[in-house]
Amino acid sequence: MKINYRIFNISTWLTVLSVLLLPGKVYNEGISRTEYGFPFRFFTQYHPGHSTGHPWFMAGVSIGLGAFIINVLMIYFFIHVGIYIKNRWSSSRVEQ
Repeated sequence: MKINYRIFNISTWLTVLSVLLLPGKVYNEGISRTEYGFPFRFFTQYHPGHSTGHPWFMAGVSIGLGAFIINVLMIYFFIHVGIYIKNRWSSSRVEQ
């Protein structure tokens, strides 16, 4: 099976944009944190009770690379199947 790099690129960007566009899940028990990502949450932002004084904007952030890759592959699969179904449906309508 050949990889369609255009669809792969779109699925990667959709995964990254899901952090910005979709609401996160807030957890208050234990360490206060917010988790982002779709369908699996791969980006976690921790909210410490006190300021650590770090000027770095990525302080308190955890990125789950495995969940990110799974999200990219799942979105790639859904886009690929959607295009396949659309092409099959449109070609069967032309034949009729």
